[in-house]
Amino acid sequence: MPEAHGRMTVVTERAGVLQIGGALDETSGLVELVGRAVEHELVLDLGGVTFINSLGVRDWIRMQAAATKAGVHLEMRKVSEPVVHQLNMIVATRGTGSVSSFYAPYACDACGREESRLIDAVANAAALQKMEAPPMVCPECSQPMAFNDFPERFFSFLATS
Repeated sequence: MPEAHGRMTVVTERAGVLQIGGALDETSGLVELVGRAVEHELVLDLGGVTFINSLGVRDWIRMQAAATKAGVHLEMRKVSEPVVHQLNMIVATRGTGSVSSFYAPYACDACGREESRLIDAVANAAALQKMEAPPMVCPECSQPMAFNDFPERFFSFLATS
């Protein structure tokens, strides 16, 4: 059953793995989630995050700092596009965690379908480091889809310095 944290919801998949949904804002209480880590690991499934405001960004940065201080490694899975945009705009949101998968915008020129597609950041690491979008096939018409953003901008949160 989902727990309400303001406009954010949290569902515990299993110990140390949390599904986050809704809006990240001043009522989210993200820092509290660090206490749910198991053996210094916390996995956040962010596929359901639909919105993040400036106060949510501040809370996110505080959560990242609390995790680092506690020696907790954050793995972010299924990172939604709103969160990716924040990771790209504000370097402090990246923290020391890792992104294993994220959603990215694709469009099909053949049928006009547009949708966020899940990208495995580990399996596609080499291409992503070169700022190349992995190929996707349209689920509607089976034609190749085109990446619907500028790869250099969208994938910049993955760049290692």
